[in-house]
Amino acid sequence: MEKSQNIWSRLLKTYRDNSEQLRFGSYAAEMSFYVIWAMVPILLALANVIAILPIKTADILAMMRNFVPAEVQSILLPILQGYLENTSPGVFSLGLIISLWPASNVFNTLQRVFNEIYKVEPRKNLLISRGFAYLFTIFMVLLIFAVTSLLVFGESILHLVEQRLPDYSGLVSLIVQQGWIFGVILVFCLLVLMYYIIPNVHRPLKYALPGAIFSFVGIFLISQLFTIYLSFAGNSISNQTLGIFIILMIWLYFNSMVLCVGAYLNVFYYDFKNPKADPFAPYQGEIIIDKSDGFISHQPVLKDQISIVKTDSDRSKINEGN
Repeated sequence: MEKSQNIWSRLLKTYRDNSEQLRFGSYAAEMSFYVIWAMVPILLALANVIAILPIKTADILAMMRNFVPAEVQSILLPILQGYLENTSPGVFSLGLIISLWPASNVFNTLQRVFNEIYKVEPRKNLLISRGFAYLFTIFMVLLIFAVTSLLVFGESILHLVEQRLPDYSGLVSLIVQQGWIFGVILVFCLLVLMYYIIPNVHRPLKYALPGAIFSFVGIFLISQLFTIYLSFAGNSISNQTLGIFIILMIWLYFNSMVLCVGAYLNVFYYDFKNPKADPFAPYQGEIIIDKSDGFISHQPVLKDQISIVKTDSDRSKINEGN
C-alpha cells in the first residue's frame, strides 16, 4: 500500500514539474505552419534528385499515376513533367541548396519546440543550430527519396541489380517484396532517432522509446481515421481544392500534436525514473547531508558528498557523532 502511494505521489510530482509544457496545441499549430510552408521546397528538392537519375520522364510519370490520386494528377503531373524536362545536372546542386534552406525551418522549429518540452537551453551557436537543422533536412529528403524509389521503382531496381550484381538479387528481391515491413521499421527508427538527436540534451537511448512508440501508434491511427473519414465523405470534400487543403492542415496539425505529446512522454518518463530532490519535503523523507561539515540540507549536492537519512533516529545518531 505504501509503495503504491509512493508511486502515485511521484507521478503527481512529475506531472506538476512538467505542467508548463502542456501547450501541445500551440506547438502543433506552429509546426504545421512551417511544414505547409516547406512542402513546395521539399518537393522541389526531391524533383532535383529525381532529375539526375537515369530514368525517363515518361517512366516517372507512369509510376506517379499509380500513387497520386486522380483529382491531383491534373495539377501535379504537368508541373512535375515541365520541371523534369527542363532541369539539368548543372543546376542540381544550387537548386537543391536553395530549395532545402526554407525547408530546414521545419526542423529548426522542431528543435525549438523539443527544447522547450525537454526544458533545456537551445544550442548556443546559431550557425551550429541552423546547420544541424539543414543537415537533418538533407538526410530526411535523401531517406524519403530512397524509400520512395524502393517502393515505386522496386521492379526496375531489382532488374538492374540482377544485371549488375546477381549475387545480391535475392536480398533486393526480399526488400522489394516485403517493402512495407522495412518501411515500418524505418519509420520507427526515424522517430527514435528524432527524439534522441534533435533535443539539446544527452540521455540514454531508452528514454527516447516511450515517445517513439506513442508517436508511431498515434500517426498510424490518425492515418487510418482520416482514411475512414474520407471514405464516408466521398467526393463532396476530396474533389474540392479548399477541402483538400483543409484536410491536409488538420492531418498535419494532429500529427504534429502527436510528436509533441511523444516528446512530453519522454520527459515525463525520464523525470519519473530520476526524481529530483524536493526542497520542501518533510523531515521524515529523504534528507541530504553534506559530509564535509555535517550540515543537514534539503538541497542537492554532489554525489560523493551525500548520504541519505530516512528517520529521526538516524538524525540523532549523526548529531551524537558530531
